[in-house]
Amino acid sequence: MTDVPVERLMSTELVTIAPGAAAADAANRMLETGVSSILVVDDDGRLTGLITATDFVSLVRRNDPDDETPVEAFMTTDVVTVSPDDSVEDLAEPTDRGYTHLPVVDAAGQLVGMVSTTDLTAYVSEQR
Repeated sequence: MTDVPVERLMSTELVTIAPGAAAADAANRMLETGVSSILVVDDDGRLTGLITATDFVSLVRRNDPDDETPVEAFMTTDVVTVSPDDSVEDLAEPTDRGYTHLPVVDAAGQLVGMVSTTDLTAYVSEQR
C-alpha cells in the first residue's frame, strides 16, 4: 500500500481564494463548503499559502478580527507540498510533524490537488 501514488488519494475539487481577499470572505467560504482549509493561490494558479481554522484563531488573538483584513496578512506561508507522483510513504514525515493538509503541486509548480489525513484514512478504509 505504501507505493500508492498521492494522485490516487488527493482531492481535486479545491477551495481556493486570492491573497487579497478579505478574511470574512475566506471564513464564509470555509463554512459554506465545509472544508477545514482553503488554498491561497495567485492569478497564475500558484500556491502562495493556506488558511485553516487555526489561522482564524490567530487573527482574533492578535486583536485584529477586522472582516476586511486580507488573507495574505494571516495565512500560513510555510506550506509543505507534495507531488502527485509521491507515494503514500512520502506522506509519513510531514504528517508526523503535524501537517494534516498537504497541497499537491506538479513539476511546473501548479496546484493540482490536496491530500489530507482524512483522504488517507478514507483510502485505508476502502482497502478493507
